[in-house]
Amino acid sequence: MRRAPRRSEYRGKPRIFSMLVLGLGLLTAGAAGAQGTTLYVNRIVTADSGDIALGDLVQAAGDVPAAARETLARSIAVVGDKVLLIPASLYREQLESAFGRDSIIVGSRTIVVPRGTLPEEGTYLLTRLADYLSAQGLTGAYTALSFTHYQLKGSFPTDGNPLFQAAKAPNGSVEVSYYLTGSGGGSVSGRVSFSSPAGDSGPTDGVRTGAPVKVIFHKGPITIELPGKASASAAVGGRVGVYVADSQRSFVGRVVDAKAVEVELP
Repeated sequence: MRRAPRRSEYRGKPRIFSMLVLGLGLLTAGAAGAQGTTLYVNRIVTADSGDIALGDLVQAAGDVPAAARETLARSIAVVGDKVLLIPASLYREQLESAFGRDSIIVGSRTIVVPRGTLPEEGTYLLTRLADYLSAQGLTGAYTALSFTHYQLKGSFPTDGNPLFQAAKAPNGSVEVSYYLTGSGGGSVSGRVSFSSPAGDSGPTDGVRTGAPVKVIFHKGPITIELPGKASASAAVGGRVGVYVADSQRSFVGRVVDAKAVEVELP
């Protein structure tokens, strides 16, 4: 009869693995103490190209504990030439882990506008467009909008009722035409396109929004793999944000194939 291994025989490997992960800086110190902290989600953020941190999207009322400051400093997305719609649901677990489960999150999403894409007055149209896309169920966990056929007559309207019309494009993406006339006489029209959350939501040779991926961490000669989830769609060779539940952290890495992202740790 084969004897059952003693509990002590199992302790070595998990302990070594935990030390390795801690050494790579993947695990945080656990939930920080600010009970009942109110967190305000910024509705509009103008950003330069590159990584954007969670702290750029969310403002905390009162003092922020050290562990929570680390959470707010993490990259949540990569800004390129597209307007990003980032829902608070994408990072809610991270905030609750850092600030406590009874923290209060005010706001549902952030519109991230690459600097120079639209004039400041264009935020009115963007807000109404985001409301329309949400009401129509056209937005997913993360939506990147490309503006095409943009036409402006006079000053950019900051009031009025915009007209929107959505249609499926041949490649499976969604196109929404818009037209807005303001009380000052200015008007703007054009189209915006993005990947359908219910269809082919990303390039076939890369990762897709919300898809499970293998996150390969490199730190010098050490390599470790953990399961994660892509925060956006990206082609092979591009950069994308990934969330790793085991460490309750987000990272930005390079897409190596449809199921893997490599992250270089400093």
